[in-house]
Amino acid sequence: MCVTPQKEEVMYNRSINYFGFLFMLLLALTPFAGARAQLQQSDRLEIPTNSSSSEQFEVFSLGERGILSVIRGNEFSNRNEQWEFVKYDTTLKALWRTSYKLDFRYIPVMAYKGEESGYWLFAEPDTDKFLFLQLNFQDGSIDTYKGNLLSGVDVQHFKVIGSKALVSGYYRSRPIVIVHSFFDHTTRVLPGLFEKNTELNNVDINEIDGYINVITYAYRKKNCVFEIKTYNYDGKLLKRTSLSDPRYSFISGQIVPLNADDSYLIGNYSVGCTQYSQGLYVTHISDDTPEQPQFIEFSELQNFFNYMKPKRRARVLEKIGKRKSLGKENRFRYRLLVHQLIQTEKEIVLVAEVYYPNQRSTSPIISGGISRPYVARALEGYRYTHAIVCGFDLSGKLMWDNTITIKDLTSFDLQEMVQVTPVDDYFVLAYPQEGEIHTEVISRNKVVVETEKFKINPKSEKEKVLNNEDGYLSPWYGQYFLAYGMQRIGTSSIVQGREVFYVNKLTYKTDEIGKMQAKEEASRPGHQP
Repeated sequence: MCVTPQKEEVMYNRSINYFGFLFMLLLALTPFAGARAQLQQSDRLEIPTNSSSSEQFEVFSLGERGILSVIRGNEFSNRNEQWEFVKYDTTLKALWRTSYKLDFRYIPVMAYKGEESGYWLFAEPDTDKFLFLQLNFQDGSIDTYKGNLLSGVDVQHFKVIGSKALVSGYYRSRPIVIVHSFFDHTTRVLPGLFEKNTELNNVDINEIDGYINVITYAYRKKNCVFEIKTYNYDGKLLKRTSLSDPRYSFISGQIVPLNADDSYLIGNYSVGCTQYSQGLYVTHISDDTPEQPQFIEFSELQNFFNYMKPKRRARVLEKIGKRKSLGKENRFRYRLLVHQLIQTEKEIVLVAEVYYPNQRSTSPIISGGISRPYVARALEGYRYTHAIVCGFDLSGKLMWDNTITIKDLTSFDLQEMVQVTPVDDYFVLAYPQEGEIHTEVISRNKVVVETEKFKINPKSEKEKVLNNEDGYLSPWYGQYFLAYGMQRIGTSSIVQGREVFYVNKLTYKTDEIGKMQAKEEASRPGHQP
């Protein structure tokens, strides 16, 4: 049994064994003593597992339209794999269900969630044959398309724009982006990408204007060049935007379009051609010409070092101050996992987690995550220390920053652990750890609710959780969260109990936060009503 987190792109198991260990996740209605019960469960769905087959469970958020659950598995007596799709509304009531029997010659590679449909990419190993499955979210109808792409492509991204699939990755160690049309079954390779010493950073699509942006990171003559190649819907190269700086290298970048010709690029940078982040940057791009980037060193953020204990933080800040006073440059060795930008009507919010690779392991580990192959790991996993949240106004100016401390959280795969959701005028930060959900609430650069911990309880008060194998937490819509995974529940620990896939609908109430702030304000000396 295995549970896979939902993301816009999900890489599937390429081996026969679909079993894996994700992150232990338990959600709760009852907080620890002394904490305010803000996270509340409103609905719960339980799906019994099938003991006669191997299964994998996934959940895709459809916002206010509900959720899509996918259970795939094969009966031990049948070589073909059965896929069952079920759509639920926001009360977790089933709206429709449909199934598809996958030919055993194909293996799942990736999935992509579009606005109106979901897409799944399958490949026949050691051939150039691929299969695309399209699922309509409205009625559950399924269409399939076959295509011949390239044999031996190491797929890293899969997205769909209009009626065309974008499959990108590496072919013979060089980057490649393949465009396949579902209608006329034609396949073409985007020009200008098949170069040495070049890495794919991201494939960004602008469905409104029909643009495809391929972001690459290249090593050229001892310099690192961050480049954006923009193509139209037909795959014609329209423009090439290069960012290069004599002192700094651009590690990642996300495009914030303003109009057809103007955009912002926001990401993190390093000193020299390394993956160690020195800070964040913002630059305005007009047509294909970038302006001088604004570099924001970590030491310029007000709360970046708040994850440290007070004495250590004071020593670090003192050392940074001394180096600056002597005109010396600070060097940081932080690795950042940058999330997809959150865009609201007033601001752009960047979330990034700071992590370190753990020690090496001789045993292969299989686990869940985003856009990753299930292969043996050279590392034992990753350890997270803290996450930063930064707000930019619509002109690209940094307005505020905050930090959430992550204590002793490890993961077999590098994936987003901290979920950030705007609720009213606050941001709710939450992450799973060792059977608990840790939440914290911030109002821009202020922490308004300190860390709280919540445990999970079964739907029935007569039952209790006997075992938790897989689990995940993700934002849903508004103030609602989705928690899903696999549990063994029963009335007593001396019985085996029953194994279920579960989905919990959780909401974070912020009403009391405002009342408490008003009360604290009123109690301050000199307060005038």
